[in-house]
Amino acid sequence: TLSIGGPAYDLLVTMSKFLCLGMPLIEVLRAATSAPAAALRRPGLGSLEPGVAADASVLELRNGRFDYEDADGVVLGGKERLFPAGMVIGGQWWGE
Repeated sequence: TLSIGGPAYDLLVTMSKFLCLGMPLIEVLRAATSAPAAALRRPGLGSLEPGVAADASVLELRNGRFDYEDADGVVLGGKERLFPAGMVIGGQWWGE
């Protein structure tokens, strides 16, 4: 709650910060999907395996110049950022 108005803002900004720090994209995605699901003992969440719920966020990785600030006000410049592109809910596409 201390960072929702900045500098954390939302999950995609936080995920993008980890990309900026050098974490591989697959690890960033795993940290936001299957790892929390495993911690909750809900392996069907955070997975696109056959037989699990077909709800998913579709993300776009954009290149550019993006500044990421931490809680101490330190800014680190990044070259990538994740943005929402749409979602699949119950097997149906929602987006542009």
